[in-house]
Amino acid sequence: MNVVLDTNCLFDAVMPASDAYGAMRGILRAAEGGDFDLWVSRHSLAQLTKKDPTTDLALHLAGGFKVLPHWPIGSWKDQVPTWAQAKGSWNDTRRNQEIQVELKSLAKSGNDIRDRGAYLDALRASAEVFVTSDDHLVGSRPAARLERRFGLRVLKPATLLSALSNPEGT
Repeated sequence: MNVVLDTNCLFDAVMPASDAYGAMRGILRAAEGGDFDLWVSRHSLAQLTKKDPTTDLALHLAGGFKVLPHWPIGSWKDQVPTWAQAKGSWNDTRRNQEIQVELKSLAKSGNDIRDRGAYLDALRASAEVFVTSDDHLVGSRPAARLERRFGLRVLKPATLLSALSNPEGT
């Protein structure tokens, strides 16, 4: 199983005061068992460029995960990797843009292009789960709409950890 972590999950995993800290630590321990792979988007990595101790810890943690291919969306200034790191054709880019506009309407207001980009990268890489603490995406209605439309499950860290602990219940 391929599990993609959103940027906020990386922070949750290194900040003991976070509500999702325990769940994220449990997910990291479970991933060490090899039952699933943890991935991160280049959109998430780009958000970890601010230099401070917490961001440095999150970036260090992300360095241990596989990196998703980047599927361009938005305008030229919205791109986070080099063009050599981008995946797909111009037709794919047009389709990605259509998907990200649809994502914007399916999720709650307040989601941004980095959230949509990370989700799109996970979707295009055929990930099974996108994990986030961001209520714009993981709230019950947005998550259900996104899964119904695209087939990619959006889960909170605690929900994924519970599913991993009780695989028959998922």
